[in-house]
Amino acid sequence: MRDRERTRQVLGHVSIAPPDPSWPAHFSHERARLHAVLGHLAAHLQHYGSTAVPGLCAKPIIDMMAPVASLQHADEFVEPLAKAGYRLVDAGFFKRRFFRKEPESSAPAFHLHLAVSPEWPLKNELLLRDWLIRRPDVARAYAALKEQLAASFPDDMPRYTEAKTAFLRQAANNARLALSLPPNRDWNE
Repeated sequence: MRDRERTRQVLGHVSIAPPDPSWPAHFSHERARLHAVLGHLAAHLQHYGSTAVPGLCAKPIIDMMAPVASLQHADEFVEPLAKAGYRLVDAGFFKRRFFRKEPESSAPAFHLHLAVSPEWPLKNELLLRDWLIRRPDVARAYAALKEQLAASFPDDMPRYTEAKTAFLRQAANNARLALSLPPNRDWNE
């Protein structure tokens, strides 16, 4: 079972940065670097989250995700990813393994999710990314919410994340409906 306080300490404080046009380049560079570790999975690695949405403020963390067939498959990467600077973090996920690479100097941090996803590439996080890109009004509302929550929970990343959940689920379901997909009702990750 996850230790909430330990997770809070590992993830650090909440800091929202203005949009940075270099974030996609950081992702591309890191994906190329991880190719030696992830092999063919690197080709499926996707940049998602706020740093993947042009013009959106974000925590300076590049979120990345790739599909795996099982958690056991994801576990095969724990040691090689550790050698590449990624540590496994128990954040309470049931269908993915979550890794964090700390920032180096002025570079952003990296979060890597290896997710069991039979619906890839229709993963909610990817649909949400594309929805925010297509809907600047929703992206602006999300930015305002993030800034408000960062002020409310500056030292508690798990609470900050939980407080965004209802907004993100609604936006993800709106993205699904726009593609004639059924709304998601199982958010158990």
